[in-house]
Amino acid sequence: MNGLLFAVASETIVKALENTVMGISIVFLMLLLISFIISLLKLVNKIGTKKTPEKAPAAPAVDTTEAEETDDTELVAVITAAIYAYEQTMGNDVPADGLVVRSIRKVNKSKWQNA
Repeated sequence: MNGLLFAVASETIVKALENTVMGISIVFLMLLLISFIISLLKLVNKIGTKKTPEKAPAAPAVDTTEAEETDDTELVAVITAAIYAYEQTMGNDVPADGLVVRSIRKVNKSKWQNA
């Protein structure tokens, strides 16, 4: 009787091992397939961008010093007008030549960083 019990137990263990190996190998193969598909997705973007854009003719050189000076002047005028309008809405009397913008500095933060 011990021999029969041992034979049944060994067959059960063998079947269990076969099922375990089969399950692990299927999962491993599916993971390999998924990783291969993901690696192919990088190529999808390159396929759509293979069209070479036509080269535009070179633009003539522009003196940037004049453009920067006018932009700063316009910026100062806009900021001064905004401050003047704000002070008027708050009920403060500000003479037209009473506001002086001494310095302007750019803050390199996004709105999310300021929150």
